[in-house]
Amino acid sequence: MWFFGKKKKEKKNKEEETVKQEKTVKQEKETKQVKEEKQPEKQEKQVKQEVKEEKVEQPEKTAKEEKENEETETVEKKEKKSVYRVVFDKEDKMWKIKKDGAKRVIDSKKTKEEALARVQELSKSQDTKFVVYKKDGKFQKKANLNLKDNSNKQN
Repeated sequence: MWFFGKKKKEKKNKEEETVKQEKTVKQEKETKQVKEEKQPEKQEKQVKQEVKEEKVEQPEKTAKEEKENEETETVEKKEKKSVYRVVFDKEDKMWKIKKDGAKRVIDSKKTKEEALARVQELSKSQDTKFVVYKKDGKFQKKANLNLKDNSNKQN
């Protein structure tokens, strides 16, 4: 009877058992995490359902209230109109047309007259304002073009 092989087998069995236990522990942690991740989704769904139910329970708005809301929305939209700016770029020695909030230049012209003609076309087509600056960067003028006013003057 030889005993020197038994100790090695016992060590291997213990190692295999510990590896199995570690795997099961990892799997349990992962399943817990998945369940925890799903729970907020379920909570969000429940909250959304509650919000929907609250909306149903609220009384309907009257026609006057709806009209007032529409009027305020249209006023807000009108206020958000962008403005074109005609500015001289000293580095390029060109007149550039930019739109408020835009990163890029819309157009570049060699003369101020060309730039003014182009910005007038743009502002007429979109019914917006434009601002012109002098070569030194100071404010020159602000123009508001209304197509209706121009059509009345032409007639």
